[in-house]
Amino acid sequence: MHHLFVMSVDALFTTDLADVRHLPGFAEVLGRGAGAAVYHDVYCVYPTLTYVCHATMASGCWPMHHGVPHNQRLNPAICDRDWYWEYASMRVPTVFDWAKRAGLTTANVGWPVTAGAPCIDHNVPEVWTVDPEALQTPEATRAALDDIYRRGCSSSGYELYEAHRDLLANNKTPELDEFDIACVEDIIHRHHPDVLYTHQAQLDHARHLHGVHAPQVQEALRMHDAWLQRVIAALKSEGIWDDTIFVFLGDHGHIQIDYQVCPNVLLAKAGLIDVAPDGNVAGWRAYVQSSGASGQLFLRDQDDLPAARRALQPLLDEGLVSDVFTREEVRVRFHEEGEFALMLEAAPNHCIGAECTGELVVGTDATDYKFAVSTHGHLPFRGEKPCFVVSGPGVAPGHFAGARLVDEAPTLMDLAGIPYDPNALDGESLVAPVSRAVRLPQTW
Repeated sequence: MHHLFVMSVDALFTTDLADVRHLPGFAEVLGRGAGAAVYHDVYCVYPTLTYVCHATMASGCWPMHHGVPHNQRLNPAICDRDWYWEYASMRVPTVFDWAKRAGLTTANVGWPVTAGAPCIDHNVPEVWTVDPEALQTPEATRAALDDIYRRGCSSSGYELYEAHRDLLANNKTPELDEFDIACVEDIIHRHHPDVLYTHQAQLDHARHLHGVHAPQVQEALRMHDAWLQRVIAALKSEGIWDDTIFVFLGDHGHIQIDYQVCPNVLLAKAGLIDVAPDGNVAGWRAYVQSSGASGQLFLRDQDDLPAARRALQPLLDEGLVSDVFTREEVRVRFHEEGEFALMLEAAPNHCIGAECTGELVVGTDATDYKFAVSTHGHLPFRGEKPCFVVSGPGVAPGHFAGARLVDEAPTLMDLAGIPYDPNALDGESLVAPVSRAVRLPQTW
C-alpha cells in the first residue's frame, strides 16, 4: 500500500508539458527516480466540462453511469447558477469510497462534486456562493462562504477553512488556489492521509480570459509550479514523499472562440420560451442549456421536439452548428446521458450562448467561462487534449498513448494498492498486464 496524491491542474494540456518540463516542481515529478509515466492526449468525455471530467476521473465511470452530466444544474430561471457540488450527485463509488472500504484515510481539497461526502475524512470541497444578494458587501460574502463551507466540509475540513479563510476575498482564482494549497499543506502535516486529491483552476481561468495559448498562460503555469513545489516540500518534510504515488493531470482541452450563437433566441421567437422584461426566462417549453462549445436541448414535453427542431433549423442552414446528436446517439457514441432531447455542437470558433433576446450571433463574453474567448465543453476529439502524469514507487516510466479519463481511477488504485471491483468501473487499469496504453518512442 502506498500513499496517493493527485493534483488536477484544470485545462492542463499534453502540449503544456513541453513548456513546464524545466519548471522546478513539474520537472521534479517528471524526472523522479527512473522517470514518470506520461500519458499523452487522454480521451475525454462529452461535454468536456470540469465537473463531468472530475466525476469521471474520480470514479472510473462514464457520465451515463456516474450521474454528473454538466457543471451546472438546469434552472433557466436563475441562469443555471447552481453547480453539481454535492457528492450525493454521484451514483457510483469513487476512489474515496474504495479507499475508505479498505480502512484508509481520505482527504480532499477542492475536487469537484465532493461536498458532504461521508467517505472523505478531511474534506474541503469546491463550493462557492452564487447568490447575488450575498455579494453586495464583504460581510455578506463572508457569511455566505461560512455557511456553504460549514455544510460541505467535514468537521476537520471546516477547521481548515476557518484557519485559512482570510485568503478568500471570494471564491475566485488565484486566491482560491492559494487557499486550497494552504489547506493541502496542513492536511499533510496534521493527518498524513493515505489518499489526497486536490484541484486547481488558475490555468483554466487564464485560458478562458485571455486565449488558448495567450502569454498569460505561461504565468499561470509558473504559479501552478510554485504550488506544486509546496506540496512536494510538505510530503518530504513528513517523510512520505518516497512512498507516495504522485500524480498531476489535466481534465479537458480548450478551443478558440470568436462568436456566440444563441439558439434560445430562435426558441423564444417560436414561442417556446417566455422572456421577462429584464431578459430572463419567465417560462419555457424548450430550452438550450449551454455547455460552452456545445449545448443540450431540454423539453418540458417530448411532443414539442418537432417544433423545437423547426425553430433551430436555421442553425444548420447557416452553418452555426456542426453536429446535432439525439439522446440515444450521445449515449451510444459518447457514454453521456441526461434528460435532454438533443445535443448541439457549435461550429468552429463558435460557442453556444444563453441569451433569449437580441441577435442570433454575438461576440464573446468574459463574464461567463462558457462564452469566453477560449472555452471547452466540445466533442472529446476536438482541440487540445489533457495529460496524465504518474510518478513514484512501482511506476514504469515512459510515454504512452491510448489512455482515457475513465482509465485513471483503476490505474491509480492499482498503483497505490487500493482494492476495488473492476466490474464496477468502465475504465481499465493502464498498468494491467494487458493494457490499452501504447508505449511511444523515447523522442519526447
